Amino acid sequence: MLKVVVKFKEKVLNTFEADKEEITIGRSEENDITIDNLGVSKRHARISRYLDGYSIEDLDSTNGTLLNKKKTSWSRLTNKDTVTIGKHTLEINFPEQPKKNMPDPAEDTIRVSD
Repeated sequence: MLKVVVKFKEKVLNTFEADKEEITIGRSEENDITIDNLGVSKRHARISRYLDGYSIEDLDSTNGTLLNKKKTSWSRLTNKDTVTIGKHTLEINFPEQPKKNMPDPAEDTIRVSD
């Protein structure tokens, strides 16, 4: 499950937890994570879930999206990344995806009839 801690100048404003395919971030109340600040676009960014993790995408916002202090239009997220939107910081937390123990098909032998 994804956990996003929204901060302003180190003060925690909100904690958002979800297990959704897509989470929108912006100034509009229609977003999953709302940041009430004029430096944030109405629909600013989107976090998307994949089988093995998450990504962040800037939605052509006016002021851009920073991932670990570098401007990004789309990037894969890792646990403990920091996203900056306007003057707000979003701390990204999610458990590492466990590697599935899939059997190696080369290890199995099947009997073929004569």
